Amino acid sequence: MDERDKFNDTYWMKQALAEAAKGGWNVHPNPMVGAVIVKNGHILGSGYHHGAGQPHAEVEALKDATAHHHDVTGATIYVTLEPCNHFGRTPPCTEAIMAAKLARCVVGTVDTDARVRGTGIERLRQAGIVVDVGFLEDELHALNAAFFKRTSTGLPFVTAKWAMSLDGHIATRTHHARWITGDKARQDVHLARAAHDAIMVGTQTIIDDNPQLNVRLDGNDRQPMRVILDRTQRIPIEAHVFDTHAQKTVLFTTYTTDVQKYLNRGVDVEFIQQEDEKLPLENILRTLVAKYNITTLYVEGGAKLHGAFFDAHFVDAIDVYIAPKIIGGALAPCAVSGHGISTMDLAQVASFDSPILLGQDIKLHGIIKNSYQI
Repeated sequence: MDERDKFNDTYWMKQALAEAAKGGWNVHPNPMVGAVIVKNGHILGSGYHHGAGQPHAEVEALKDATAHHHDVTGATIYVTLEPCNHFGRTPPCTEAIMAAKLARCVVGTVDTDARVRGTGIERLRQAGIVVDVGFLEDELHALNAAFFKRTSTGLPFVTAKWAMSLDGHIATRTHHARWITGDKARQDVHLARAAHDAIMVGTQTIIDDNPQLNVRLDGNDRQPMRVILDRTQRIPIEAHVFDTHAQKTVLFTTYTTDVQKYLNRGVDVEFIQQEDEKLPLENILRTLVAKYNITTLYVEGGAKLHGAFFDAHFVDAIDVYIAPKIIGGALAPCAVSGHGISTMDLAQVASFDSPILLGQDIKLHGIIKNSYQI
C-alpha cells in the first residue's frame, strides 16, 4: 500500500465497504453497513451491521476499538451509510459517535429512509463534528440496491426471471415448458428464490404448469411469500400455490365474491380496482411494501406479466437462463410480450455480470440501467 493511501478518504471508505459486505443476507431488509475508525493513518476499530435488532456498524467499530484498548478521541469514522439519529431497536448511532468524542465522520451516502434522510448528518454537525458526504456512492447504491429502491420510491426491487431456448421461446406452441433447462439451472433458481422476499406469477403460468413456487434446497428453512395475480379467479383452488401449510400466499384479484374458498385455505386475498381489464401493478407493488414488508420481488412470468412490468418500467434486474435448444414456431410464446417499444432508442438496456455456465445452460444476470432514480 502506498503510504499516501493512509490519508485518502476513498481508500478508507473502501475498507468500510468491505466491512459492509460481510453482513450479506443476514441484515435483510436492513441495509448492509460497514464502518472503520482511523487515526494517524491506522485503523483503530472496524465493524459491520450483523442483523436486524443488533448493534449498527458504528457501534461495532467503537466496540472493536475498545476491545483493542485504543483511544478514539479525535479520530475519524468512515461509515458507508449516514448514521441514524432515531430510536428504533437500537439507540441512535449519532449519540455513540458524539459520546466517543470523534472529530470527523466521513459518510459514504445519505440514508434515504424517511426516519433518517439527512438528520444524522445535521445532528453531528450541530455537535461540532466535521461531516463529509459522498464517497463510492455508485458502489454503495449497488450493494444495497433493494433498500434504496424501497426507501426512495416505496416500491420493491424487482427481478424478472425466465428460462428460454436459444431462439427466445419460453415454451412450445402447445405451452409445454418442462423442462427447458437442466437440473443445475433449476437448482440455481431455487437459490435465487431463497434470496427474495416474494415470488410473483400470473394466472396462465399456474394454469399451464401448476408450480409450487417454493424453495427446495437442503437445509433451507426460509420460504418466500407467493404473490398470485388472478384478475377473474380462473386458477383452480386445488393448485399447489394455494397450499399455505409451509408458505404464505397472497392473491390479488378484482372479484369480491366467492373468496371464502381461498380464506379457508389460509390465503390472503387483496381486492384491487381494475384498470382497463388489467391489475394496476404500481398499486400492487406499493401494497406489497406497505402491508407485507416486501423489499425484493422475483417475477417468474410468463410473457404477459413480464411485458406488463417492462412496459411500466418496474424491472430493476433480470435473471435469464438460456438452454441450448431450438423450439421454433410462430405460436411459441416469447419471454416478454406486452405493448413493447416503437423504436430501438426506447429499449431498456441491461448491464450484465459475467455469464455463468450451469451444465449446458447459460445464466445471465443483469441490472436494468436507469430503472429508477434515487
